[in-house]
Amino acid sequence: MPDNENTTETNETATNELVLRYQFESYMMCGSGNSAAYQLIGEGFTSFPEAKNPKEYTRKYINYKTEKSDVIGYAPSISYSCDVITGDPVVQEIVEITDAELVGTDTHRDIVNVNCWDEVSTGEYRAFKRTFAVIPANKGDGTDALIYTGTLKAVSDMVPGTFNRTTKAFTPDVT
Repeated sequence: MPDNENTTETNETATNELVLRYQFESYMMCGSGNSAAYQLIGEGFTSFPEAKNPKEYTRKYINYKTEKSDVIGYAPSISYSCDVITGDPVVQEIVEITDAELVGTDTHRDIVNVNCWDEVSTGEYRAFKRTFAVIPANKGDGTDALIYTGTLKAVSDMVPGTFNRTTKAFTPDVT
């Protein structure tokens, strides 16, 4: 058998398809009580990158020439920049937190990140939920649109699961 032949019993092959940014969606829980619902973070947002910020434990043992490092935790954060779009529920949450100078748990919002290229079952996509504190930074940058900036900082552990983009429901994985 040639070295390059597939020796597995499955017919699955890699597609090597490039994942585009729009295929990674984020949703924020907006509203309160019975009216609370996940809303797409999109319209108005010009930047929404996540930094994992790993925490390391580094040491050098006496019998090593080099240091040894391990990841012992994470401090995830998401920077944001958004144009103020009236009527967009996510933007309005950011505006309310910023303008009212909310503090403590009043700034906490659940965010679900959805890998739209990874359909687990019909209509259900691989997703990860975490609670973040909204930390406002600036208001009014620029001379055209009104822009708010800040950072979302993790206040909970990540919960893996699936997300239905039609019903906007998150289902945690069974542990």
